[in-house]
Amino acid sequence: MRLKNKVALVTGAGGGLGRAYALLFAQEGAKVVVNDLGGTRDGGGAGSAMADKVVAEIKEMGGEAVANYGSVSNAADAQAMVDQAVSAFGKIDIVVNNAGILRDKTLVKMTDEMWDLVIDVHLKGTYLVTKAAVLAMSESGGRIINTSSLAGLLGNYGQANYGAAKAGIAGLTRVVAKETQKMGITVNAIAPVAKTRMTQEISMVPESFEPEDIAPLVGWLASDEAAHVSGRVFGAHGSHYFEYVVEQTPGLDLGDKRWTIDSVGRRFEAITAMPKGAPVLDEASRVLVDAAHELFAAIPATYRAEKAGSWSAKIRFDLGGLTTFSLIVGAGVTEFLNGAVDGPTATVTFDGPQTILDMARGVLAAEQAFMGGKVKTDNMGALMKFGQYFDLRKAADVLGEIPIITSSSPERVGLNKDLLGQTYRGSAAFVLKEDLQAFARATDETNPAYLAGTQAPALFPVRPLLSMLHAAIADPELNADMLRLVHGEQDMRFHRHLKPWDIAAPRSEILSIETKASGELLKVRQYLMVDGELTTEVISGLFIRGESKGGVDKKTAAEAPKHEYIYSEKQKVSTDQPLRYADASLDRNPIHIDADVAKAAGHPSVILHGLCTMAFASRAVVNGVCDGQPERLKRLKVRFSKPVLPGWELETRIWKESSADGVATYGFDVVNQDGVSVITNAIAEVA
Repeated sequence: MRLKNKVALVTGAGGGLGRAYALLFAQEGAKVVVNDLGGTRDGGGAGSAMADKVVAEIKEMGGEAVANYGSVSNAADAQAMVDQAVSAFGKIDIVVNNAGILRDKTLVKMTDEMWDLVIDVHLKGTYLVTKAAVLAMSESGGRIINTSSLAGLLGNYGQANYGAAKAGIAGLTRVVAKETQKMGITVNAIAPVAKTRMTQEISMVPESFEPEDIAPLVGWLASDEAAHVSGRVFGAHGSHYFEYVVEQTPGLDLGDKRWTIDSVGRRFEAITAMPKGAPVLDEASRVLVDAAHELFAAIPATYRAEKAGSWSAKIRFDLGGLTTFSLIVGAGVTEFLNGAVDGPTATVTFDGPQTILDMARGVLAAEQAFMGGKVKTDNMGALMKFGQYFDLRKAADVLGEIPIITSSSPERVGLNKDLLGQTYRGSAAFVLKEDLQAFARATDETNPAYLAGTQAPALFPVRPLLSMLHAAIADPELNADMLRLVHGEQDMRFHRHLKPWDIAAPRSEILSIETKASGELLKVRQYLMVDGELTTEVISGLFIRGESKGGVDKKTAAEAPKHEYIYSEKQKVSTDQPLRYADASLDRNPIHIDADVAKAAGHPSVILHGLCTMAFASRAVVNGVCDGQPERLKRLKVRFSKPVLPGWELETRIWKESSADGVATYGFDVVNQDGVSVITNAIAEVA
């Protein structure tokens, strides 16, 4: 037992999280002072029943415990509960400051009394109990675990008093940790999310998030194993544990110059830029960086000034955080700069020096590097002009006998089946109301719940899942030829539709690889976890075409309808639809937003994202067979059969397939104004 012979005080231990901590401590051998004022969740009333009940539970399991009914916001009561631990059990080793109340209101509707009560119980109460505990532990050391909150660390609507108190507790934790370090006292905080009396009316907290999910983290922080951990704040959302970290940007120092309002505005990006630690290069990385330096130093000599005309630019090239080079172009000349140029007109980011070296040596096509996410830019036009006016292949002649360590595997043909089952994990992030509304507007939604931002549009999960799809298909070990990759199918299952303030964690997995006569079929599973619950599951079918044999697509029109349509809905694709959807979905593939790139790929103009067309179809399904209730939609599966151009008029046509076990299955397709199918083999399952 990790806490054998320890003595613990847990405030607010009459129910919820505090009770879970007290019971776990007792199971681990600790003697427990169970404090609870016995009032309501908003701080009213008092009583002994809650604390007495938990004490009885501990004694029933063979443990030792005493009850305390004091208020943490009262200095005498706070001192008394610490004294009671010492008098009852001879010492105090652990304190968990857990007591709390809620008085939620928006700032303008909040009364001074509501503010004072919440601050007193949470912040002042933590201060009073902690102060008393530190004095009692000063000779023998101990563990103090405070309770902060997501509301204080990230903010939450309608909780100005609670958030201010919880932010204050996080600050108090860090300060007291420094002050008690020499005493052998550790001070940490947790920011838990669980279903308790305090959160029973908050719908975003799942019923499955039980206080017992949080208790092991607190139990470990209270143990001797955590003697080296202090001054830190940990999040616990059900079974999802993590740490909150405060990070400071390097900022900008003007030295002897004085700041002005204008200079702040001009340099705001530099002030707020996140820190980049100086990389420690191993021998292989050093070889690549040195070779890239030689390459960029040679690039100005390949400048085609006669083609560039009056073009001028300052381009910064970031090579995977290992090094930065710049080119300054103007007045028909160009200059190489070993470092970052001030005020760049374009920044081009490579995933590392290997990519630019492979491009220069002809090992990797520029288009493949860009489509594979190996190259990114904030100015596509400047990048394209760089490709037109400079000759990378010629500059590569200077590399001569310089050794190049090539990470790519040109000898491998086709997809790497060794990656089957490979998983990728992304960082959890909030589902924000404004993002839901932007997605709804970009897909011309009419559902009031979507436009109000109270519920996510059915296709919205593709936004948080995009990074995980890219992580899988752009994995260099997979060896996917991005120039020949086509998004062929999308199968989405909705276990629960997303809502604002969900904390969604994206995941993906390489599900299957099949060899076909004309290429390879790759399936990537993506899914969203919200506080431990599976909400959305997606299987994307991606076809990597084999070598082109030439010829044209013979399909010019859809076959005659063979179904009895029960609903249809038309959609005009606006000229700015691809750009609007790109911004709302984060899918800024240049084939959808840059006409030059789209034409280079063989299209007459930018093309609409297939998932935007699928979003149009989802609206028709919700309107036509879900009675406008999006929560009834349980599955959408489509096959993308033809690209869609701006200006087209699309029509979604729906027919009934079958019903079983309370789920109705509908078939549907989407055709353009000429009757040509753009989505086929589609089904929707509706509860």
